[in-house]
Amino acid sequence: MKKTIKTLILFLAFFIGAGSYTISAQNPPAHAKAHGVKKKYRYYPEANVYFDPVAKRYSYLNGGRWTTAVNLPNTIRLKGNYNDFDFDGDNPWKENSKHKEKYKPAKPLKTNDVKKVEKTFDSNSNKGNGGKKNKK
Repeated sequence: MKKTIKTLILFLAFFIGAGSYTISAQNPPAHAKAHGVKKKYRYYPEANVYFDPVAKRYSYLNGGRWTTAVNLPNTIRLKGNYNDFDFDGDNPWKENSKHKEKYKPAKPLKTNDVKKVEKTFDSNSNKGNGGKKNKK
């Protein structure tokens, strides 16, 4: 009887130990950085600003040096489009020259361009005829 209880206890201890080892082998400890895991960032090309949505922090140029803070200074306004991308590390601004080239700000439309688009649209529409041309 004692031998059976000892065997059962050893058997359970083995499975409990193996189960915890499997879990810790899959996930790195909280204090260790996971290698090969990319973080998501948002880049605002018109302001040349990065945003980390997990940490909720902005990175921007301040006097020629990159600064990371919770809030942007009043002199920086985020306007226009942004680009989401993945980056391996905490400092996406290290590849700022690549990002500036890849994510160039969209050029604003000129007033003449808007009128050309409106004219093209008006000349192509059949004004409520259900797509049928008038026959006379």
